[in-house]
Amino acid sequence: MDYVEQLQERLLADLRRYAASRRKDIERGAETRELAGLLVEKYGYGLARALEIQGDVAGVRVPSLYAEVDKVVLEIDPEAVQHRARRWDARPAGLDLRG
Repeated sequence: MDYVEQLQERLLADLRRYAASRRKDIERGAETRELAGLLVEKYGYGLARALEIQGDVAGVRVPSLYAEVDKVVLEIDPEAVQHRARRWDARPAGLDLRG
C-alpha cells in the first residue's frame, strides 16, 4: 500500500471513529440525528479537502473522499439531503437550542 492509500485509509478510519462518537451521542439523547449528521459532514468534508490539498502539494492524484463522507452522513442522518436543503433555504441559518 502506497503513501496516498495509507493516508486515505487513515482519514476514512478517523471519519468512522468520529461518526461512531456522534452515534453514541444520538443514542444517549445528547444530539439529534440532524445535528450529528451536520457535524460529521463538516468534519468529513474538511478531511476530504485536506487530502486534496496534500495531493496538490505532493503533485500526485488522490482519490476523492466526498462520496464516502456522504455515505457516512446518510448512515447518521437518513434525511441529511432534506436537512441540508432546509439549512440552505433558511436565512440566516442557525441552531435552535431551545430544546
